[in-house]
Amino acid sequence: MKFDELLDNYPTPFFVIKPIYDEKGEMYNFRYFFINEAFARFLGKTKEELLHNDFISVFGDDYEKDWMEFFDRVIKMKGFVAETRFTKKVSRTLVIESFYIKNDLCANFIRDYYSSSEEDAVYKKMSIDNLEKAYYDYMTNFYNSNYLKEHTQLIEKSNNLGLIYLDIIGLKNVNYDKGHSAGDQLILQFTRFIREKFVGNDFFRLGGDKFLIVVMGLNGIAFNKLCESVKNELSESKIAAIGYKYYPIINDLDGCINEIDTLMKQHKKEIKRNGKK
Repeated sequence: MKFDELLDNYPTPFFVIKPIYDEKGEMYNFRYFFINEAFARFLGKTKEELLHNDFISVFGDDYEKDWMEFFDRVIKMKGFVAETRFTKKVSRTLVIESFYIKNDLCANFIRDYYSSSEEDAVYKKMSIDNLEKAYYDYMTNFYNSNYLKEHTQLIEKSNNLGLIYLDIIGLKNVNYDKGHSAGDQLILQFTRFIREKFVGNDFFRLGGDKFLIVVMGLNGIAFNKLCESVKNELSESKIAAIGYKYYPIINDLDGCINEIDTLMKQHKKEIKRNGKK
């Protein structure tokens, strides 16, 4: 299956935009470069109505121009941004993840949305801070265990995924010997490393020093090759241990996590046996 076919069947709304800049280098519009079926359904449109059309011509609502500012920021940062915001056009509060890809393209996942109007009492009680606390780890901006629990069934319905389990080595000792500020810096150093290695995938912080990555869009050979390279780097840097496995089908996510947790512990033993830590 081709990568675009995989994304087209992905149950989460996903779309890629191509910016349009004026002579001053300011973004004034964009076109939809790729749209999956879930995103078209999300907006109540067909893919033909959206694909390769300008953003403004599709929506005709100046309020939506603020999305261009958001996408422009992601593209110019050439990085990753997660935000929660209310969009009047679809009357929904969105949790959206956006990241830069080559040729000034901005890829976007809509992770969660809440159907409610601004006047709705439910919406008034719902704050952005509470949403972020519910689903995100405040330090790393990774998903937390709450998000994983609520989306377990979605992951179990997806095929051809790679799962990676990581454990930072010696974090407790760093916190004890050098203080929690040094421990926080170690966590951030590590999360920057894995975000760069596995860009565009789902990252979870399951505990103080434990992390899960859900990788899509790679076949088993490519996934194992990438993970083996990362494993070698981790063995040299002494920062973390890794366990990973490619799953054509996931029927029991907890069982799969336990399996790669065991593989991670084996790698940790190898590091200690080799005098790494």
